[in-house]
Amino acid sequence: MSYKENEVVAKYTKGNNLSDCGKYNVNDLLEMFDEAEITVDEYGNTDGVTVNDCIAINSVTRDLVVTSECDDMFCYYSNEIDVPCSADLDYEFYYQSI
Repeated sequence: MSYKENEVVAKYTKGNNLSDCGKYNVNDLLEMFDEAEITVDEYGNTDGVTVNDCIAINSVTRDLVVTSECDDMFCYYSNEIDVPCSADLDYEFYYQSI
């Protein structure tokens, strides 16, 4: 992953209109990143796809992460958005996979 977790402002899971924190929605994402390209690696490279390309019918079509780094904001693709779960479930899943 090319961002640090402590820099994360919001995460958007594919198919949703709201961020994980519920503070931002798709319209906020468009206002913050209108036509901005999505960062794909730690070097700031993009693949030419904009944030606008990742929004359809008022929801995101890719998992996205918004970060705040050095007084700038960036949007990243994320294939690793963590879903919070309890320690009991983590323990259970750990032993199921052994």
